[in-house]
Amino acid sequence: MTRVFISRHLPENSSFREKLASFGSFIIQDEPLIDLLPIPFSIIEPCDWIFFSSKNAVSFFFKQIKSLSIKIPTSVKWGAIGLATAKELLTYQITADFSGNGNPEEVGISFSTLVNGKKILFPAAKNSRESIQRFIKNEALEIINLAIYDNLPKCDFEVAPSDIYVFTSPLNVIAYSKKYDLSDKNCLAIGETTAQQLKYSGALNVITSPFTTEESMAQSIINFSCEKSVNIPNN
Repeated sequence: MTRVFISRHLPENSSFREKLASFGSFIIQDEPLIDLLPIPFSIIEPCDWIFFSSKNAVSFFFKQIKSLSIKIPTSVKWGAIGLATAKELLTYQITADFSGNGNPEEVGISFSTLVNGKKILFPAAKNSRESIQRFIKNEALEIINLAIYDNLPKCDFEVAPSDIYVFTSPLNVIAYSKKYDLSDKNCLAIGETTAQQLKYSGALNVITSPFTTEESMAQSIINFSCEKSVNIPNN
């Protein structure tokens, strides 16, 4: 029996649960370590591209767009940092014109070739790291950062001892590390930015999911389980 913690809420039909269940017996604790709060906005500045760096950004953006009855011009193109974000766009009947691999540096460099002389809107968290923006600032005509939600680390939570800890954002890592030691934990990061935060916060055993999708994270856990023939003690 492999014990897994993941720092996000998973519906019962999530691909993460289903893939692990198809492989073997797993005990999953799914609990976000951050609180997400919408930040109201009233207008969308004219732009050529709208780029999203997370599923949460997509969700918060379209919920407000719908309530405000804002119409996005059909000429606007859509960008996503990775497959999971692109899939979230599909739930709103939008196919990404650009979809990266989740690695901010590689995505930024690739996206920069498409934005020469263009205005790019980035709906994102209030404390966004703006990791893509720095790679396109010399090519883009204008970068528009729009804070549409706030994400605050939780203080009151309990995480059960697990064999592997899956972190889905740098801020989830920060919240966890304020309460628990990471040096003795086996950690899976959703992407490079989260992996960097894990190492900065003291984690010694870090693997990074090749892609940001739940399927990819689940496969990384399966690979980890296959490599370990005995349970790993947790302090």
